Amino acid sequence: MYLTSLTLENFRSHQKSSFTFDPKINLIIGPNGSGKSNLLESIFFLAHLKSFRSSTIRELISWQQAYSIIRATNVFHQNPIQLEIKITSLPLQKKLFIGSVNKTRKTYIGHLQIVAFQPEDIRLVAGSPTRRRDFLDSVFLQSEWRYHQALIQYHKALRHRNELLNLINSGQASSADLFYWDQSLVKNSEIIFHYRQSFIQYVNSFFKNHSFDKIRSMSLTYRPSTLTSLRLSSSLNLDLSTGFTHFGPHRDDFSFDNSLFGQTDNNVATWGSRGQQRLAVLALRLAQIDYFYRTFQQKPILLLDDIFSELDAEHQKLVISLTTEFQTIFTSAEKSIKKILPNAKIISLS
Repeated sequence: MYLTSLTLENFRSHQKSSFTFDPKINLIIGPNGSGKSNLLESIFFLAHLKSFRSSTIRELISWQQAYSIIRATNVFHQNPIQLEIKITSLPLQKKLFIGSVNKTRKTYIGHLQIVAFQPEDIRLVAGSPTRRRDFLDSVFLQSEWRYHQALIQYHKALRHRNELLNLINSGQASSADLFYWDQSLVKNSEIIFHYRQSFIQYVNSFFKNHSFDKIRSMSLTYRPSTLTSLRLSSSLNLDLSTGFTHFGPHRDDFSFDNSLFGQTDNNVATWGSRGQQRLAVLALRLAQIDYFYRTFQQKPILLLDDIFSELDAEHQKLVISLTTEFQTIFTSAEKSIKKILPNAKIISLS
């Protein structure tokens, strides 16, 4: 899988821009504010139907414009296909197209597999559990429709259940009204748990068998907040007293561990240096790449946003070794990076 071309219209700072890419290594060079990250964001949006920077799609439309278009040609299973997303402001919506044919999310998703490396990824180690849950969701939301549907239904049921808890407290509803939403929570939480647990196990197997000894010492510890009908029943008084549901996938978490620390608690967030934390995230992204490749028999496209500024020479070499197998699109404000990537196609932005 690889991109051959990309056209942006009224997307962020790109009023009308077109780019062509090499199937292997690409380097986007330009000063800060030239639109490098915006370009990567557009490719990410084509795959995930969400931004890695904005909470609303309205922000993706250029200032005082009524629409935005992202159009790309992707070689998928050796066949070129055209992907397009059109975002309009009135009404605020996005339309999906494959080869000019309007598609639903279910029929569109999965035609572009992306793994993005960003400097802020280090927050996956020591940041909030929400960030780690979002990562797990991102693994499946661009490929597994069943997971996507289960997640939507789970959060819908969670929202209604929490509203009911407050109504019960105020005497406007009874505990019996919780039955339907409890059943939905349990059913969909089982699906979410299955996917998350399977991926964590895959990552740990990848770490264990990696050729790089510093990665072999790593592992992920999954801390699921298991949800059953019995647990919902036993925690009802607690939930009623606070007005929210205490257990379920919305409280899941995982940690990065490193056996080389030799502690009872080997959590990289606690004991790891910044360099070790960077390596932990890099290793996780490598596992994600391998997961996509083994699961879908397609090599994902790698987006690396100013990543060299966050890596030492040893880890830079580890990243560069990927470029022989995947299409990679790097960004950097430093022209000296050209020396590190001598075979890259250069795309200059000013």
